Amino acid sequence: MKVQKRDRYHLVVLIFSFTGLLLSLYLTYLYYSKAQAAFCSAGSGCDIVRESPYSQIAGIPVPLLGVFGYFLIGVLSIVSISSRGKWLLLYVISLAGFVFSAYLTYIELFVIHALCFYCVVSAILISAVFIILVVKKPALAPQESLLKVLLLSIVIAVSVLMGSLFLHSRERVSLNTDSSSRIGLAKHLSSIGAVMYGSYKCPHCLAQKYLFGEEAFKYIKYVECHPEGKNANPTLCLEKGITAYPTWEIKGKFYVGAKSLKELAKISGYSLESPRP
Repeated sequence: MKVQKRDRYHLVVLIFSFTGLLLSLYLTYLYYSKAQAAFCSAGSGCDIVRESPYSQIAGIPVPLLGVFGYFLIGVLSIVSISSRGKWLLLYVISLAGFVFSAYLTYIELFVIHALCFYCVVSAILISAVFIILVVKKPALAPQESLLKVLLLSIVIAVSVLMGSLFLHSRERVSLNTDSSSRIGLAKHLSSIGAVMYGSYKCPHCLAQKYLFGEEAFKYIKYVECHPEGKNANPTLCLEKGITAYPTWEIKGKFYVGAKSLKELAKISGYSLESPRP
């Protein structure tokens, strides 16, 4: 009976890890191909998260880290090693993944202000694996004291959080090297009379501004439609028939929703690969 229960536990972990692996491989493909994600409309949270500087860490795409993590969990769930050693290794990897996913979810909610459906699913999968390992600890690793596990957990959690914050802060600094492309696109949009209509209460508008960055967005002609917003011009928004935010007016046409920089460049006829001064 014990063997059957352990086999069931290994099977569940294996299924979750395999699902996470497939999901991470798909997200890695999207990252490099820049293709439109299934079930995600253009300019949705999927695009915004992928375009953000938080989509990679230390130059490695976040989905690729997921591929490595889920692969290790899957392999460990089927290899023949001691129950205690297997549990400890799986616990460490799943805890690191759980903390990193929680950190990324926080970034999406409170920094980028956009959620990626696939990222949420991945976070749920790694959380499920972590919870299973916590619940199975008494049966699989009774020798490990709770104090030791607690201290180990604190060290791992702090290391993952501090490491992520440090590396992402470096990514934000290095992002300045690409600011010429963002500024070039913003100046181009301004030169052709493009206008972004939005509301200071609109999270997608904040996400759109974030994609450009403060330095580049100052060149964008922005019209505040909310009556309580700074320098608001709700009358103009009404005249233009603006009913959703953000809405871009480019070359006489209107485009609803936050757009990736790549999409804005395509719509406006600008090449991000060859930024203009």
